[in-house]
Amino acid sequence: MTAVILAHLPSRELLLLLSVVEVTVRSDEFAQLVQEYGERAYSFAYRLAGNETQARDLVQEAFTRAYEHRGDYDPARPFHSWLFRILQNIYLDSVRRYAARHQVSLDAPRGDEESAWEEILAGPDPEPIQQLSRAEQGRRVQQALEKLPIHYRTAVVLCDLEKFSYEEIAVMMKCPVGTVRSRIHQGRVLLRNIIVKEGAE
Repeated sequence: MTAVILAHLPSRELLLLLSVVEVTVRSDEFAQLVQEYGERAYSFAYRLAGNETQARDLVQEAFTRAYEHRGDYDPARPFHSWLFRILQNIYLDSVRRYAARHQVSLDAPRGDEESAWEEILAGPDPEPIQQLSRAEQGRRVQQALEKLPIHYRTAVVLCDLEKFSYEEIAVMMKCPVGTVRSRIHQGRVLLRNIIVKEGAE
């Protein structure tokens, strides 16, 4: 088994991703799938996670699991839909594990008792929005996306950024098409409200 080494890939993000992928493969076909879908997977993971390190880890784990479970893949369906469902499930599992480890009761006394919880918990701290550059706008949208509940965020990212159809999203999210439409609509409304609110502050 040989490690995947794909140094000639076009994007910086994918090069960073693949520099840490430890997946071993028996054929060139899987290496081709990594090349073909790596950038889209990274983009989706980044929109979910909000940072490069976690996005790379998510994509690495998704490709690893896809390879390990390649026998479960139905070639009649698009590979990227299957891969994105794996990636989404990995992300949701990590969110659940994090939440379970970091639950804190706001009614419980703190150890040092010097500060109230209200003083410690982060509040909104918006920056002025004047003549934002494209990168700054992208950063703001990403921050707003991170404030959406995960099921709305996932639906909006898959539809508006990754350009999947409602039917493909329904398969990935394991829910009816009507639920997908509702989540996309509600997610867009919430996203717009967050951006407008932050812009007004």
